[in-house]
Amino acid sequence: MPRGPGRMAERAEVRTLEEMSVLFAGLADRHGGAHARSALALYLADDVGRVLSRRQGPSAVRRQLLSGTARLVHVLAVMTADAGYPSLSQRYFHAALSVAHDAGDRGIYSITMRAMSVQALRLGFRPQGLHLAEAAMNASGPRTEPATQAFLLSQRALARAHDRQSRAARADLDMAQTQHALATGPPGPFTTYAPAGLHYQAARTLLVLGRAHEAIHSWEISLRERTPEQRRTTALTLAALADTELGIGRLEAACQHWSAFLDLYPYLHSVRARQALVSLRRGLRVHHRQPLAAAVLERARAALQSPSTQPVRRGPANP
Repeated sequence: MPRGPGRMAERAEVRTLEEMSVLFAGLADRHGGAHARSALALYLADDVGRVLSRRQGPSAVRRQLLSGTARLVHVLAVMTADAGYPSLSQRYFHAALSVAHDAGDRGIYSITMRAMSVQALRLGFRPQGLHLAEAAMNASGPRTEPATQAFLLSQRALARAHDRQSRAARADLDMAQTQHALATGPPGPFTTYAPAGLHYQAARTLLVLGRAHEAIHSWEISLRERTPEQRRTTALTLAALADTELGIGRLEAACQHWSAFLDLYPYLHSVRARQALVSLRRGLRVHHRQPLAAAVLERARAALQSPSTQPVRRGPANP
């Protein structure tokens, strides 16, 4: 029997995993991590599990399948964190690291360590966040693509800023921008670093460094680079921008951006989006006598009470 059809089937399986990682990453950005998260968990358990059980041994195809699986588990971890289950997401992140290691895929291994750094900082574990960001850089290796280098450097910049390493943080931001300019990879969640993401991360770092006006400028650039499908990241950028503007006394601009955030909020199933909504109400309450702030607060109150936007945690998470 000719081996051609078999090789075509193998390539199709690899390609399917690539397409599914793009699909679910896109769904998470469009609707939030709680949307379709269980579907991805079931897909990994059923379809991907059967494919891997048929492809035993150290072949190149099996390594590609393992890489694709690691990407999908990574996406599941990110979605699970955004659904409000940080402990379970950590288990998925560790699973992604294990599969990436078996695949010999330093790229996805380092990207996953970066994601763990993001979560550590978000939960307030700053030393662990810095350690993971540095470990991600060390794991990437000398042949890492420029887009991945920029992605990793931008997170180390933020972690160093939290550690009060101002000069090192700025140096990492500058190097991230240099590497980003050199990137030529194909489009995809694991092969490119969108300019919107780079500017968003730069803004977060600048804010920690006390450069609020520069952070606002970077967030504004990030917003301009977002596509209509990127509802979740657009909403979170609007929230960060509004919160920063409010902090420096720009009430009108903050209300405008909070209003735009509220336009997107009903579409999202995301704990981070809900946390931003809570922050909105907390920040604007002191200005409740101002007509603009009062109108936004009323919209926020209605959004919090809407059945479609109640907390996504309604029971134990699916495994």
